[in-house]
Amino acid sequence: MRADRSPFTVGAACRRQWVLVLSVPAVVAITVLGTTVGAPLAGQLLAALLGVLALLRAVLPVQAVGALAVRTRMIDVGVLVLLAIGLAVLSVAPNL
Repeated sequence: MRADRSPFTVGAACRRQWVLVLSVPAVVAITVLGTTVGAPLAGQLLAALLGVLALLRAVLPVQAVGALAVRTRMIDVGVLVLLAIGLAVLSVAPNL
């Protein structure tokens, strides 16, 4: 980082939190698809997004994932994977 650039700008914050910055539009798009196409598709897409976030949390350093790093790496990955699996199972379950 150059010395004349402030770390307190919106651009600097977006660079530090790039994983979450890209996740928010994905969640919005999935929500729109869920309301227009169907809830099961939205559930499957959200499960896939959680799986991708788990993979990113597993392979990227803490500085790269920003606020996605809450606890230890294994706890974060385990919670994201369990949520992804649970959501995927519920989204394909009949009559729910």
